[in-house]
Amino acid sequence: MARTPPRVRLLARDVMTSPVITVSPDTPVKEIAQLLLTHHISGVPVVSDGKLVGIVTEADLLYKERPEVAEEGGILRLFRRGQVAEAERKAEGMVARDVMTSPVVTVPEDTPVREVAALMARRQINRVPVVRGEQLVGIVSRADVLRALVRSDEEIKEAVRRALLEELWIDPSDLTIEVHEGVVTLEGEVERRSDKELAERWVGTVDGVVRVESRLSYRFDDRQARMETWPGDPWRNVPR
Repeated sequence: MARTPPRVRLLARDVMTSPVITVSPDTPVKEIAQLLLTHHISGVPVVSDGKLVGIVTEADLLYKERPEVAEEGGILRLFRRGQVAEAERKAEGMVARDVMTSPVVTVPEDTPVREVAALMARRQINRVPVVRGEQLVGIVSRADVLRALVRSDEEIKEAVRRALLEELWIDPSDLTIEVHEGVVTLEGEVERRSDKELAERWVGTVDGVVRVESRLSYRFDDRQARMETWPGDPWRNVPR
């Protein structure tokens, strides 16, 4: 059986967990807590009539154990009123709909893993449900994203070769490509200076690549040629 070549850039569908453990809006909080413990997960999507309506995380359930705090007065109280109401709702909730976070941050299944990671960091979340239209098809956790960074050196090398050939039309057989612990070394000669610069940037975006060390050279400086063709001041030689 032929081995599927590694994808140049991993997508959400490549790393997501599927099928997904879900609960309904009416699932009791205690049952949700047991699910999290049994399956060693930190969050569970809430689905109603096949549609994703929320997500319950460990953080949502912790409101149950939150001690009562005296409310501040004046402007501070007004500022925190929304947060206090949300905390009270979750602390008193008995079923999923009472404690879930909604709306849910989601991504389509063809979202690059790098974009998923950036979304998690920006929104400070630990997991992102993956959808196909309105249908939940998987979930990506931080651990899934991290696994994308630990591809073997051989997988990274093959992905780099594919990126050069399929996306930049640079024949990788003309170059020496070495990968050691995620560090890619490129050596050889390409046609143009722009090819060299593009290859260095493009290879750096391949999932699993930690750093690119380039020893590439080029035969033709197309950047210099463009500067000579399009001078910075087209009127500099015109008599005034």
